[in-house]
Amino acid sequence: MLVDSHTHLELIDDIKNSLIRAKNENVGQVITIGTSLGSSKKAIEIAHRYTSRDLQVYATCGLHPRDGKEEVEKFGLIHCFNTLMQIAQSSKLVVGIGEAGLDYRLTADNEQLTTDEEKVFQRELFLEHIKLAKKLKLPLVIHCRNGWNEIFDLLSTVNRQQITNRGVFHSFTGNWTAAKKALDLGFYISFSGIVTFNNAKKIQDVAKKTPLERIIIETDSPFLSPEPIRSMRGSTSLKLRGLNKINEPQNVKIVAKFIADLRRLPFKKIADATFNNSQKLFGLE
Repeated sequence: MLVDSHTHLELIDDIKNSLIRAKNENVGQVITIGTSLGSSKKAIEIAHRYTSRDLQVYATCGLHPRDGKEEVEKFGLIHCFNTLMQIAQSSKLVVGIGEAGLDYRLTADNEQLTTDEEKVFQRELFLEHIKLAKKLKLPLVIHCRNGWNEIFDLLSTVNRQQITNRGVFHSFTGNWTAAKKALDLGFYISFSGIVTFNNAKKIQDVAKKTPLERIIIETDSPFLSPEPIRSMRGSTSLKLRGLNKINEPQNVKIVAKFIADLRRLPFKKIADATFNNSQKLFGLE
């Protein structure tokens, strides 16, 4: 059985049939991710509506460093996190806090687009997620773009204050040095369709080196379609093969197969390892 540990079902037009296709590819558990107060509520609604005996749907609650900004500016940080805690406590299908983290945008020439003021806001937001996850005894789902040094500094500082957390770096895009720091802090590494991209050599290197007991897989659907779907969007051959041009949970099998081939391991070994790791981290049933 496979687990799609990170998807955004609210952004998929036909959730019902998407999950049917996932079941047909032996996906038995899906975690749909909250990125704002509104989408966190929606994630829980989706989990309750679509979970079934042969495919369980779970949810997380969080404020993405960019998606949650409008609500924080409107209602204030304290109010938002009091509300987020209430939302997270409203259902036993909530299995994580996030996605949360740092999202520093760069130009094509690697010039900084995110202002210093914005960085301060994102760091404060992330620290509140760390505290909430600890309080609710739930794992953190971490998003990191171009902020590796700062995110590890924040996690290390908090851990020195004896607020230790468990969690996962979702859709990992760092190098092995960053992965090693995440692993040393006790976190899992999750690979999305990005690992299949031809230009993702550093991520593939991480996928080879990360201990099997710390690997998780995801689609981040409807984003980040894996190869070969990414290169075939809109093509007739894609439709003939029964594949959707929009990424969806069934494609987590492609990620698992790619990592198995990359590590020269049987597919079942990767499927079993990532399934067991998801159970352990998120406390799935």
